[in-house]
Amino acid sequence: MKRLFPQFSLMALTVVAVAMTTALVAAGRPRNAPKPEDVTLIGLVVDLQTYMSEKCANDDFVKCTRDNIRGGVPAALETDDGLVMIGMGDKGPARLLVPLAYQNAEVTGKLYDREGVLYLDMTAAKVYKEESEEEAPAEEPHPEGAPQPPEP
Repeated sequence: MKRLFPQFSLMALTVVAVAMTTALVAAGRPRNAPKPEDVTLIGLVVDLQTYMSEKCANDDFVKCTRDNIRGGVPAALETDDGLVMIGMGDKGPARLLVPLAYQNAEVTGKLYDREGVLYLDMTAAKVYKEESEEEAPAEEPHPEGAPQPPEP
């Protein structure tokens, strides 16, 4: 039987094969997991398909976002600092995010940053209301020329 590589012994080929396999496995192994940071972020709840393609039937972004998140499309939070992907462990975020689709939300969880890719492992989410909306008392409009109520 003629050898394919007569100058190499079987032992040398085995050593080379093991070394290459080890290098490939090590290269594919995840790096050390980043340390998460507990945060509360505020931003627009989006789904990645609509966000990236800017395509939505009937230009109803609320309905598109809601349907896509409900259907399993990954969700994200568009913040002033950029896009943060949202998950919820192995359960998925749909249950909490569908009602908040394409609205400003306050989302709490553990933020992971791996080489600039941001992921929030969400623990809670609610509609975000600006402080001025929450604290400002509702004033009834007074017709022009009508007497103003006395100051207390």
